[in-house]
Amino acid sequence: MGLKELLAEIGKQVNEECLSKSCRGDGCRVYLTGTPSTRIIVNLECEFKQQQMHTKRCDYVLFYGNPSQNRLVVVLIELKSGTFKASEVTGQLQGAADFVTEVFGKLPKPATMALQSLEIVCIPALFHGKGIDKSQRYKLERAKIRFHRQTVAIKKGKCGQAKNLAAVLSG
Repeated sequence: MGLKELLAEIGKQVNEECLSKSCRGDGCRVYLTGTPSTRIIVNLECEFKQQQMHTKRCDYVLFYGNPSQNRLVVVLIELKSGTFKASEVTGQLQGAADFVTEVFGKLPKPATMALQSLEIVCIPALFHGKGIDKSQRYKLERAKIRFHRQTVAIKKGKCGQAKNLAAVLSG
């Protein structure tokens, strides 16, 4: 099973109306320019509402494959146009990481086997509109998200900047 087929299987695990072509909301926009076109974007607010889940979650999850590196990339995306607390953002990103782990557990056996042969990379990302308060920035820089035997730091990008997602993914 190739990465394209694996992405399709991941997409089948969520409600079709919750698949998205863009990442925007709360006065914030993430530009997909410069990112792989073979991808799945899940609007988690929609998905959690459909599944009647009431736990914390970020706004979107982007899945894409990098066949040359035998890698599946999972990008957890939280959008904040105003002020926020680092602990709230961390909780939302962690809730999404836990949700993705559940989705992986529901995949059919061929997809699960394909998943096991890949390097899985998680990138939790916060896109913000305003500057970040000094104390919140300090807390964000120390915050970690647990995912698939990894502990990863939260990356930051600015809402509405051209190629903001590509910059976060490459940085």
